Amino acid sequence: MKMKQFVLNGVALAVLAGASSAQAGDIEANVSLATDYVFRGFSQTNEELAIQGGFDYGFDNGFYIGTWASNVDFGSDTSTELDLYGGYAFDLAEGVSLDLSYIYFNYAGETDGLNYSEFVASLGFGDASLGLVYSPDYFGSDSSAIVLNGDYSFSLAENWSLDLHVGYTKTDDEGIAVDGDDYIDYSAGVSTSAGGLDLALTFYGTDVDDVDIADNRAVFSVSKSF
Repeated sequence: MKMKQFVLNGVALAVLAGASSAQAGDIEANVSLATDYVFRGFSQTNEELAIQGGFDYGFDNGFYIGTWASNVDFGSDTSTELDLYGGYAFDLAEGVSLDLSYIYFNYAGETDGLNYSEFVASLGFGDASLGLVYSPDYFGSDSSAIVLNGDYSFSLAENWSLDLHVGYTKTDDEGIAVDGDDYIDYSAGVSTSAGGLDLALTFYGTDVDDVDIADNRAVFSVSKSF
């Protein structure tokens, strides 16, 4: 779940497209520092710095497992998000892949019961991917949610890429979407590698009005994989 890229990032596929990137039989670790942790358009750290990291293990048969963590700030006693996930990635045809996964979001110290699960299907073809997410208890509520994601990445120059994302979240609980039962998030960013580090500058936005943590913002991140 490198940098929680699910599409999730954040991620939001990832809450997570990077989850299956570990080579078969290898453990891959990643750590990152970001100016904000944005998940589906909303800041999870109250617009403050985020320190994140995780581990992935890929099996020879296409299955993988992993964990990923970040600091969060929801104005309560919760300070840490810990994600546990597993899945199966395989090729449908040449250049077309399917990734099926399950993710459990756990918020340490949370007394309001934010913990929840997501079931994810992500279809990849070339430099593009489409994701479908279903949660029966979105952010610990009694309401379900469906999230649709589209991502596209292409090379700008040697060692540089442009990464585009759009997502649509629909829930049964208007409080989760803040001003309605659905909303759109989007992002555009450039990324590169230098000195063994991955660098990214990403602009995030939503169609949610009058909510500070969903405002337009630019996020810079530095990450390292091992």
